[in-house]
Amino acid sequence: MAVAAPRDAVAAGTVDEQKAAGVGILLQISMLVLSFVLGHLLRRRKFYYLPEASASLLIGMIVGGLANISNTQRSTRRWFNFREDFFLLFLLPPLILYPFLYVGGLIYIVYKLPLVECMMFGALISATDPVTVLSIFQELGTDVNLYALVFGESVLNDAVAISLYRSMASMRKNSSGPHYFLVILRFLENFVGSMSSGVGVGLISALISLMLTFFYQ
Repeated sequence: MAVAAPRDAVAAGTVDEQKAAGVGILLQISMLVLSFVLGHLLRRRKFYYLPEASASLLIGMIVGGLANISNTQRSTRRWFNFREDFFLLFLLPPLILYPFLYVGGLIYIVYKLPLVECMMFGALISATDPVTVLSIFQELGTDVNLYALVFGESVLNDAVAISLYRSMASMRKNSSGPHYFLVILRFLENFVGSMSSGVGVGLISALISLMLTFFYQ
């Protein structure tokens, strides 16, 4: 009997934790659905005084405040906080799989694009535009090194996207086997040439700046 009591306590704690997890997940999913519905109503009514992101934030604040002032169990209340397991199990898979299934399935089913043209489309949309992020960095006065890293990564990403697109376009024109090796060489030529040009321009600019600094000092 002494051994059975701790086991019953552990089982009861596990059941309570599962109930709390179920209630927390249900409420979070309900908040997501309510955010989508409220955003749709705001767009349909053309009510621009309250943005959709602000409406979602307001819903979360109201539900969180009600959970804190109510007699909600502590185990259930913990599930209102950001949890990594909830994000990995319920929020991250739709973010990854939805564009893959929707965009990829739509392109394949509707247009029947071959593999090379799909790769051309992937290379075309892989370029990033960090104008908004860089403007926010500039307004906040962030570190110059962080600004340069984000800007350099976007420029390098654009260069790789251009090289991949040109390589896939060459492969589409010359679909025979021996031309694949030439396409790889063309990609390496564009990539190494662009990188060498960028490094060369950077070194020359640094040298000129150093010489001007010594000259005016």
